[in-house]
Amino acid sequence: MSSGHVASTLPALRLPRLVVFCKASDPELHTVTHLYLSVCACRPAIFLPRQKGFTTVCLPEMLTLPALFRIKEIGSYWDCLWYVRKSLVKVCFSFRVDWMLLYQGMVVLAASQVWWTWEVEDVFRQVQKGEKQAMKNYGKKMHQQIDELVTRITTPLSKNDRKKYNTVLIIDVHARDIVDSFIRGSILDAQEFEWESQLRFYWDRDPDELNIRQCTGTFSYGYEYMGLNGRLVITALTDRIYLTLTQALSMYLGGAPAGPAGTGKTETTKDLAKALGLLCVVTNCGEGMDYKAVGKIFSGLAQCGAWGCFDEFNRIDASVLSVISSQIQTIRNALIHQLTTFQFEGQEISLDPRMGIFITMNPGYAGRTELPESVKALFRPVVVIVPDLQQICEIMLFSEGFLWAKILAKKMTVLYKLAREQLSKQHHYDFGLRALKSVLVMAGELKRGSAELQEDVVLMRALRDMNLPKFVFEDVPLFLGLISDLFPGLDCPRVRYPNFNDAVEQVLEEAGFVVLPVQVDKVVQMFETMLTRHTTMVVGPTGGGKSVVINTLCQAQTRLGLTTKLYTLNPKAMSVIELYGILDPTTRDWTDGVLSNIFREINRPTDKKERKYILFDGDVDALWVENMNSVMDDNKLLTLANGERIRLQAHCALLFEASGDET
Repeated sequence: MSSGHVASTLPALRLPRLVVFCKASDPELHTVTHLYLSVCACRPAIFLPRQKGFTTVCLPEMLTLPALFRIKEIGSYWDCLWYVRKSLVKVCFSFRVDWMLLYQGMVVLAASQVWWTWEVEDVFRQVQKGEKQAMKNYGKKMHQQIDELVTRITTPLSKNDRKKYNTVLIIDVHARDIVDSFIRGSILDAQEFEWESQLRFYWDRDPDELNIRQCTGTFSYGYEYMGLNGRLVITALTDRIYLTLTQALSMYLGGAPAGPAGTGKTETTKDLAKALGLLCVVTNCGEGMDYKAVGKIFSGLAQCGAWGCFDEFNRIDASVLSVISSQIQTIRNALIHQLTTFQFEGQEISLDPRMGIFITMNPGYAGRTELPESVKALFRPVVVIVPDLQQICEIMLFSEGFLWAKILAKKMTVLYKLAREQLSKQHHYDFGLRALKSVLVMAGELKRGSAELQEDVVLMRALRDMNLPKFVFEDVPLFLGLISDLFPGLDCPRVRYPNFNDAVEQVLEEAGFVVLPVQVDKVVQMFETMLTRHTTMVVGPTGGGKSVVINTLCQAQTRLGLTTKLYTLNPKAMSVIELYGILDPTTRDWTDGVLSNIFREINRPTDKKERKYILFDGDVDALWVENMNSVMDDNKLLTLANGERIRLQAHCALLFEASGDET
C-alpha cells in the first residue's frame, strides 16, 4: 500500500467516514500518524506505540485513554480501523458513568436532567420528521444507561461516589419509566399533556439561567447547595404531588398534602425542593406555637426564598390559625404584585419570589383541629395515599446494586402483605414504608460486606434479622415459615459479632446475671437495629429484662472502646411544658425544659468517638410524644415552641422503654 490516499471500494462500504493516511513500510501500525474521523470533528487521532498486543489511542484533546480505549490489532488495516470506529462510539457512550465522578452530585443531577429533557424533545423532533422508531430506540438507550450504572454500583466505590451513583440511578429510573410510558401510550408530540406535566429542565443561554417548567409553571433553579443527601424514589403518586404543588405555586398558593403517617407527605415536599435547588425548612407544629413564632419563620422564608414545610399544621390552636391566615395572605398579595419589598408584622422586609409555604396534615388523628376556611383558601390540597411499595423496593434495590431487583421486590412486598394479614395484631408492628426502607438499607450494607453471597440470600437475611426482634414469641415460627415459602431452599446463619457477643456475656456475668443465650441474642438484636435506626423502642412486661438489655448494650459498647452514655428521664413524671420548655408570650423569653436541655447538651458537635442515648422510661402517649415526630422521622429535628430547631447528631439516638399496652 503506497503513501497517500487509499481508495478501495470494499473498505469504503465498511468505513464510509474514514480517510486514512499511512505508510506501506509500517504494516504493524506502529507509525500510523493520522486517523480522520467525523466523530472527532475531523481532527487527527494518534496511535501510540503498541504495548502487549494493544495499541493505545490518544484523542484530539491529547487525552490518552489506555484503560478505556485499547484497540486490539486484528487482521488488516481496515479491520482495525473498523474496530476503532466502533470503539470510539462505545467509549463516548460509556463516558457518562466516569463523568459523574468529576463533579459534585448536585451539578451532575442538574446537568443530567437538562440533557435528558433535550434528548426527549429531540426524539419528538425526529418523530415529526418521520423517524417512527426514534422513541423506542431512545428507550433502549435509557435501559442501557441504567444497566451500566447498576453494574458500576456493584464495584468497590467510596461512600460519596456510591451515594452519587445511587441518586443519579433513582432519577434515571424515573426518566426511563416516563419514556417507556410514552412508547406504550404512543406519545409523539412535545405538546402532549403527558410531557408537559413532567418536571422539565432547560438551560436558557441568553439569561444564562437554569429554569424548570411543569405545565403552566416556570421556576428558576435555586442553586442551594445541599450535598449528597439522597433523593426519593419517584412513583406515579410522587408525580401527582409534584404537579399539584407546582401548580399551586404558579397561582401564588401553598400546598397541603394530607394523608396517613408514613406515606411520604413531608419527604415528597422536601424532594421537590431538592429538584428545584431550594432549601426546605421543616417545622413540627404543636399546641405551644403562637402567631409570633410562626410569623418569624414566615419572615425568614420570604427574605431568603426558601420553602417552609409545617408538619402537623392542624395541631396549632384554631385561634392562632386565624392570625396565621392573615400573615400568609399578606405574603401572597406581595407575590401577586411582584413586589421586591413589603410590610410584614410591622417591618419592611425583602421578598424572594421563590419562597413557598406547605402544610402537612393527618386528618382524623387525636388532638387535631379543623382548619378555618380562611386558611383552606390559601392552600391547594392533595391526598397522599399509600404509595406503590413494590416499585419503591425495586428501585431502591437497583440503587443498592441488586441485579434481580424486580423479582426480589415482588417477594419482599408479598412477604410484608402476608405478615400483615396472618400475624397477630400488635400495636408496635409496622409493615409500612419506613419498615421496608430500613430493611433495604441493611440489605445494601450486607451485599457490600458479603459480595460472594447470592442476592436472594442477602435479602432473606436482612428481612429475617431486621424483623425478628419486633415479633412476639408466637409469631416467630409463622414469620420464618413465610420466609421459607418465599425463599425455598435458602438458609443462612445469623451474623455473629464475636467481640461484641463476648463483651455482652462478660458484662452480664460481672453484674451477677445468669448468661442466657436468649437474652444475649436480644442485646445483639438491639445492636443490629440501632445500626440502621436512630429511634428504637424496647417493649415488654414489667420485670421482663428491658432495662438489663439496654444497660448491657451500653456497657458492652463502652468495653469495646465506644464510650456510651445513657440519659434517662420519665416523661410522665412532668408536664409537657416542664418537658419541652415554655415561651413567655410577653417578653418572648425562652425557658428550657428537661428534655430540650438534655437534647441541646448531647447534640453539641464532638470529635470524640462516643455514643449518647436519651432513654424515655415510661408510658408513651400522644400528649408528649407528638412533639417528637420530626425527631423520630428522617428529618431528625426537634422543633421547640420558640421556633428553635435542634438536629439529632449521628452520635446520638433515642430509646423508648415501654410495657407494650399503650404503644
